Amino acid sequence: MLYKTRDFLRIKILDKPNKRSSHSIPTPSGGGISFVLFGSLGNLLMGNLIPIFCLPLAYVGFLDDMRGVPALLRYFTQILTVLFLMLFSSFKEIAIIHFNGYLYSIIFIFVFILATGIINFCNFIDGLDGLLISCMVIVFIAFSIKEDSSLLPIIGACVGFLLWNWYPAKVFMGDVGSTFLGALYVGYVFESSDLSTAIAKLLLLTPILADCISCIFRRLILGQNIFKAHKLHLYQRLNQAGWNHAIVTIIYSSSCLILSLSYV
Repeated sequence: MLYKTRDFLRIKILDKPNKRSSHSIPTPSGGGISFVLFGSLGNLLMGNLIPIFCLPLAYVGFLDDMRGVPALLRYFTQILTVLFLMLFSSFKEIAIIHFNGYLYSIIFIFVFILATGIINFCNFIDGLDGLLISCMVIVFIAFSIKEDSSLLPIIGACVGFLLWNWYPAKVFMGDVGSTFLGALYVGYVFESSDLSTAIAKLLLLTPILADCISCIFRRLILGQNIFKAHKLHLYQRLNQAGWNHAIVTIIYSSSCLILSLSYV
């Protein structure tokens, strides 16, 4: 699919380098539509609805890739996606078992903010060739081994995309892919059988989460606007220091692999 649509993406969604970019050559973006469509269809045939709940977010991401959409609309769609993932998962039962009263409300709000944050973190981290997709493939494989084999279509579609996205990337996934993967990851964390499993799943993405969270705190300490675009993530700083895309990606994905092996 990517081979046939790359010319369309090159015309309609060409990512041109700017001062915040980590690439220097205009590259087609929006290629994440391939694993969004084929992975979701495969999961649907296997009876898994989690990717279906993430499709509206992917659609808004695709529109954002093509012509841009207001930030408020993007976040509103993230809110709705997380709400659906919460309501149609085992999250409510787990939270009720472990928390009650006002504590339940506090945990609900905290998890809700964290979930929307993870979706955005995945978008922020998709700045080097193969970085996000390789980490997600490893984490999803761990999920499929431990719990849910219906993830296999998504994994297969992501591996196919990784071949195109590896350094030097021939196509980028765009917001359509990064936000979808973030929401999908959140959905499978919500589907945990108990609280300890949910925390374990959450920790598998520590390299990405730690990078983004530490960057936010560092910018707050420096008095910077955390909502303003920047180039201060650890992966970006490593790249600026002379480490090429492949080396940085291998470091992050290897960390996810070690955590995933421990989980399995």
